[in-house]
Amino acid sequence: MVSVQTNLSVLSAIRDGSFQTSSPAVNKNTKLKATQNEIFQFSSQIKTDTWQNLRDQSAILHFNQLNTADKSSLFYKNTPISELSSDEATALVQEDGYFGIDKTSQRIIDFVIKGAGNDIERLKAGREGVLRGFSEAGKAWGGDLPDISYKTIEKSIKALDDRIAELGGDPAKITA
Repeated sequence: MVSVQTNLSVLSAIRDGSFQTSSPAVNKNTKLKATQNEIFQFSSQIKTDTWQNLRDQSAILHFNQLNTADKSSLFYKNTPISELSSDEATALVQEDGYFGIDKTSQRIIDFVIKGAGNDIERLKAGREGVLRGFSEAGKAWGGDLPDISYKTIEKSIKALDDRIAELGGDPAKITA
């Protein structure tokens, strides 16, 4: 599971400008490449974060079908999922559960928006990362994810598109 610490480290690096060039002598081409690299790194982190959220959501939804090793690899509040009862695991994917549509999509949305700030290009890169993470999660589950995952991504993408539009971008022109 991608740790909260990893996500916080990436967000801190973005906020502190660690991914940006700091030398004033760097020419425009080098700055452009550095910015493109920064956006790519951000998109890749979003992809990983999205994949992890959807993987966990799907695993919890299929709790009774998981073997002990798979259950042991999942944690909720520092407790291995394997120690939860079937009812406790099921509650996690309910409407108000931690892995439910609203809370999972909100974690994805918050990560992208906090990392991108008001930068439309970063928001677009984050949106692309969300879609790539969704695609990879689907591949990991054999092609199809549970309906809850599709609804989660739909809600996440709508919120990101709304934010892009608020900032004057055109979400209809985004290709992913």
